[in-house]
Amino acid sequence: MRSSRTSQLSAFALAILMGTCVGASAAETRRAVFDDGKMEFEENCTGCHGKDATGTGELAVKLVKPPRDLTAIAQRNGGEFPFWRVFDIIAGDAPVAGHDTFQMPLYSQRMRAQEGTPGFLPSHVRVLELTHYLESVQKK
Repeated sequence: MRSSRTSQLSAFALAILMGTCVGASAAETRRAVFDDGKMEFEENCTGCHGKDATGTGELAVKLVKPPRDLTAIAQRNGGEFPFWRVFDIIAGDAPVAGHDTFQMPLYSQRMRAQEGTPGFLPSHVRVLELTHYLESVQKK
């Protein structure tokens, strides 16, 4: 069961996303969320996880612990994408091996530091968009 904080957070994030897409169709809103999540991934994750999210980024060979194939998260979880677990990991609220070293920065801290800066959505919205993007790239 999700905590009350997370439920409120997700409701708030959804309200912000919907508010930024007033007049947009559901498909346009989904596309905007996907595009923003993809942009977050490209800016923050491709160096290690690769453009295709399979763990083959140019920095991957230099890491002590190789990055995971992010397209196989659902496969590793019985075919279900653990949306809120992934959200918590990205947000820095749940530990994961490899993210606990100096080699894996907590981007959520950078996102929080950017809050209030023109052009940046609140960190929880950015984490939500990135989580939706990762859900979209799962192997079938």
